[in-house]
Amino acid sequence: MDLFEIVRAAGRRWYVLVAGLILTGGLVMAVLRIIPLTYDVQSSVLLLPPRQTASANGPVTDGGNPFLNLGGLDVVAGVLSKSLMDSASVESIVPKGSHAEYTVEPDPSVSGSVLAVTASDRTPAGAFSTLDSVLALTTTRLKALQDEVNATGGSQVRLMVITDNTVAEPNTSALVRTLIVVVAAGLVITALLAISVDALLRRRKTRKAARLAAREAAEEDSAASAVPDARAPSGKRASPGRTARPAKPATSGKRRRPAEPAVSTTADVAREPVVAEPVEAEAAATEPRFDFDDFDDAVDDSVELSDDVARDDDDADLVADRR
Repeated sequence: MDLFEIVRAAGRRWYVLVAGLILTGGLVMAVLRIIPLTYDVQSSVLLLPPRQTASANGPVTDGGNPFLNLGGLDVVAGVLSKSLMDSASVESIVPKGSHAEYTVEPDPSVSGSVLAVTASDRTPAGAFSTLDSVLALTTTRLKALQDEVNATGGSQVRLMVITDNTVAEPNTSALVRTLIVVVAAGLVITALLAISVDALLRRRKTRKAARLAAREAAEEDSAASAVPDARAPSGKRASPGRTARPAKPATSGKRRRPAEPAVSTTADVAREPVVAEPVEAEAAATEPRFDFDDFDDAVDDSVELSDDVARDDDDADLVADRR
């Protein structure tokens, strides 16, 4: 089936298309209510080296901070981001039943010890509240980690917020992806349903036309076979197994006993043409019907039998008189 036939089939079943589009619109409205719009707010945090340094001619010393011996501030940024994303930290910032979310990870767009903090919620106020909580926990968590390794105050790594957005941006990516899937699925299913309904109705119409043609042909055959045989006498219908009655011989003067009819042999019966019973209409064949032609034939046979009996009695009286 090419594109033109698909369009024609869909056009013939336009009511299926309308119903499918209405259902698709209802699904879109349901998605808008189920998947609400969220708002995102982002901030960037820079990790700074400790204040304690050596003289101008010497290198920067670690001041007894073990984190600085691991490979620089990038390692400290990675450790801090992992610490802020554990389950205890998440539960302390996002209470149960809240729709807020946040992420803390190294900023891939900047080469250095920069953390990207992102908070989201269904309202801008909720997103800003979550971001403030994450930033406060970041400062507290960094100090707690350095205190655990006995880093002195002058050798501890510091934080500085370098970007702090004041406008929460709506995040429509998840909503748009869901809407695309729903609309595409609705349109495809609607088109397939319209094509299937069109094919089903056309096949049913073809079968109905074939049955109607077969019924008309059967009625024509029945009407043609119901025509009386031309060889049968007018006014009487030929009956199966009934042959023409031989003419009575003419008698001159004295009445004579009629000759016995010849008994037909098996060969004569085989050569005798069998007149097929006309095919009546189906409704008439199932209902009993009184046949006036058969009744007339039976009456004629009775009258002729009575005449034969009377002639036999007359012949017997004549023979008795002669004796």
